[in-house]
Amino acid sequence: MPSIKQLRYLTSFLFIVLCFSSAAKAEQFLTIDDGKAHYIIEVMRHTTWPNEDQITHFNIVILGRDKNLLNALKKKDNILIRGKSITIKAVERLNNIQKNSDVIIIPRGNLSLISDINENYRNTLIISDGAIDKKGLMVGLLTTRKNIKVTVNRENLIKYGFTISNELLDFAGTKSDLKDQLKDRESALNRLLSDVKVKEEQLKKLNESLTTNKENLQIIQVDLTNQKDLLTQAQQQLINAKNQFNSLTISKKAIKSELSLQKTSLLAQQKLMTEKETEHALEQQKLLQLKLDIEENEKKLQQQIKKLKQQSSIIEDKEQKISGQQQLLYITITAAIIILFLTFIVLTISKSRKNANKELAKLNEQLYLLATKDDMTKLFNRRHFLELAHRELSQLQRTKSMGVALMIDIDHFKSVNDNHGHGAGDQAIINVAKILIDNLREYDIVGRVGGEEFAMFLPNSEIDVAMQIAERIRIKVANLSTLYQQTSIKLTVSIGLTAKKENENSINDMLQRADSALYQAKSSGRNNVALI
Repeated sequence: MPSIKQLRYLTSFLFIVLCFSSAAKAEQFLTIDDGKAHYIIEVMRHTTWPNEDQITHFNIVILGRDKNLLNALKKKDNILIRGKSITIKAVERLNNIQKNSDVIIIPRGNLSLISDINENYRNTLIISDGAIDKKGLMVGLLTTRKNIKVTVNRENLIKYGFTISNELLDFAGTKSDLKDQLKDRESALNRLLSDVKVKEEQLKKLNESLTTNKENLQIIQVDLTNQKDLLTQAQQQLINAKNQFNSLTISKKAIKSELSLQKTSLLAQQKLMTEKETEHALEQQKLLQLKLDIEENEKKLQQQIKKLKQQSSIIEDKEQKISGQQQLLYITITAAIIILFLTFIVLTISKSRKNANKELAKLNEQLYLLATKDDMTKLFNRRHFLELAHRELSQLQRTKSMGVALMIDIDHFKSVNDNHGHGAGDQAIINVAKILIDNLREYDIVGRVGGEEFAMFLPNSEIDVAMQIAERIRIKVANLSTLYQQTSIKLTVSIGLTAKKENENSINDMLQRADSALYQAKSSGRNNVALI
C-alpha cells in the first residue's frame, strides 16, 4: 500500500509527464500560466460549492491585468465541470466583480484585498497567486523556480461551506488535512450507521403495528358499510345544494335587473337636475332683465319729473296775473299730486323688487337642495359628496394630514323590499341615514351614493378612530328596529374602510379601495367592518 507522500510524488510525476507529452504533441512547451490554468481547473473539479445546485455555469474572474493567465484559461473554456460550462474574464478593480462570480483569482499585486473579498463574496472560491498567510488562504498557487505548488486551507473551505475530495488533498493538502477529512467522513458514516439502527427498530415497531392494523381492518370494513349509507345521504344533500344554487342564480339575475332599473332611475334624476339647472339659468336671466327694466323705469320717472318741473315753471309764467292765493293753491295741489304719483311708483317698484328677490332666494334654495341633497334622506347626493370629499382631500394633501373613507351598505336590503314592500325599504334607508348623521363630527362628510349604499369621508382622522366610529355605527344599526305598518324589521350593515395614502389626490381611488374592503366585509358574513 503506497503512502500518501508516495501518492503525491506519483501524481506530480504523472502531471509532469502529461504536460510534456501534450507539449510534444503540440510541438511547443507549456508555460507556467498553462500550469496554473490546469491546476485551477483541477481544483474546481475536486471542489463542491455550497450553492452549486443554483449554478448553471461557472464564472471565473481574474482581478488585474494578467493577460498570460487569461489566455491560458481561455484555452480551457470548452471544458465541462460536472456538466457545466465555464466563462473567463478579467477585471481591473474589485468593485467591478459581480456577486455571482464563482471563482476569483487574485494575483500577487492584489493579495492585500483577500480579507475584504472573503467577507463580501461568501459563496466564491478564492484562489491566490502568491504567498499568503494561512488565515486568509482558501486555495493558493505558489510559483518557485518554474514549479507550481498548490496549497489548500481545509478549515477555511469548510468554514465557507465548500467540500473537497480526498484526491484534492492528495496533491494540495497535508497529512493532517487528509486525516481530518477521513475523520469527518468516518464520523458521518457512524452517524449513518446509528440512523440505520434506529430505522431498523422503527421497522420492527411498524411490523408489529401492521399486525394490529390487520385486526383493525375488519372493523374498518364494517365502518365502510356504514359510511356508504352516509355517502348516499351526502349525495342527496348535494342534490339539494344544487337546487339551492339554481335558486340563488335566479335571485342573482333578479338583483341585476333591479340594479339596471336603479341605474335608469339615476339617469332620469340626473336629467331632471340638468333641466332644473337650465330653469335656474333662465330665472336668473329674467331677474336680470327685470332689474334692467326697473332701472330704465327709474330713468323715465326722473325724466318725467324734470318735464313736470318744466311744465310747472311754464304754468307759473302763464298765470302770473292770477292772484297769489289761487297760484299758491294750484301749485300746492300740483305738488301733492306729483308727490303721490312718485310715491306710488316708488312703492310699486320696491314691492316688485322685494317679491323678485324673495322668489329668487326661494328658487336658489330649492335648486341648491336639488343639486346637493338626496330628497329622501337629506344627505348629500353622490355628486356633491364627491365634490366636498375631493376638496377636503386636497386640503389634507397640502397639510400632510390623515383621512379615512368609508363605504356602508345595508345587508340583505332586497329581502326587505321583497318581504315588506318598497315603503319599508325607504324607511330603513331613512333610519340608517339618521344614525350616520348622529355619529358625524362637525367636519365629517356623509352622502348617499347608491340605493342602499352610503359613503363617509373623515378628514384629520387616524384609522383607529375611524374604526371606532364604524363599529359604533354598525352596533347602533344592529340594535335598531324599523317599525313599518306594525311590523318590526331588524337591519345590519357592512362597512369597508381605507386610509389616505401618501401623496394621494383622488377620492375615487380611496372609494374604490373602501368598496373592496366592503366586499371583504360582505364575504366574511356581513354585519362586519373590514379594513384595507
